[in-house]
Amino acid sequence: MSTRRPRIGVTLDVDPEKRRYEVQQAYVEAVLAAGGLPLLLPHDPSATAAYLALLDGLLVTGGAFDVPPDLYGEARRAGCGPEKPERTRFEKELLEAALASSVPVLGICGGMQLLNVVRGGTLFQDLAADAAIVGHEQPPPKDRPTHAVSVAPGSLLFRLLGPGEPEHRVNSTHHQAVRDPGIGVLVSGRAPDGVIEAIELPDLPFAVGVQWHPEAVLRHDPRHALLFAGLVGAARSGRR
Repeated sequence: MSTRRPRIGVTLDVDPEKRRYEVQQAYVEAVLAAGGLPLLLPHDPSATAAYLALLDGLLVTGGAFDVPPDLYGEARRAGCGPEKPERTRFEKELLEAALASSVPVLGICGGMQLLNVVRGGTLFQDLAADAAIVGHEQPPPKDRPTHAVSVAPGSLLFRLLGPGEPEHRVNSTHHQAVRDPGIGVLVSGRAPDGVIEAIELPDLPFAVGVQWHPEAVLRHDPRHALLFAGLVGAARSGRR
């Protein structure tokens, strides 16, 4: 039996002005702690097939930018935030290819939103403007859990975070959220105000998205590390 660690691709943020890639250390540490080998993925859509040939799993990270509304058939409105088109274009192509190949995927924050969009779903461009919902952009410290998420019994997320624990405390750092779930998208977690906080694709072995940042909040509640353990475990099983 191979002892090679499952290779988990980690998407990068970018600072266009400084022309440099960036990644939160917590993402990498969470993958390593779960037994995976993180591989950082520079933005190059032409390298999608080459990346996937190396990867056993994919982590689509979050960032301080929004998914362009034209990707879900809407015109941009005033509440929509800054965009990073090159990053989004790369992540979209990579995510679509990973799903088509049943490569295990975990999408975090903006990664969850993009997961919904590639399945034909839509987003609230701004929760306050579109739904009169506030309170999902907490002040620092950003790793502190500030609200509950109810997890759907029977869902993969429920099994990952621990049966018998239908509610979890999470951090909240977003102004956008899933509005209409895409094709085949199961809503597996909601905040008390009804905002969708987790989705998954039951037609695939492992495709989960969470709106919070488990890599940060796990220092307060280690159960959130189970999301990364689930991704790495699925990657290991898929490789076999």
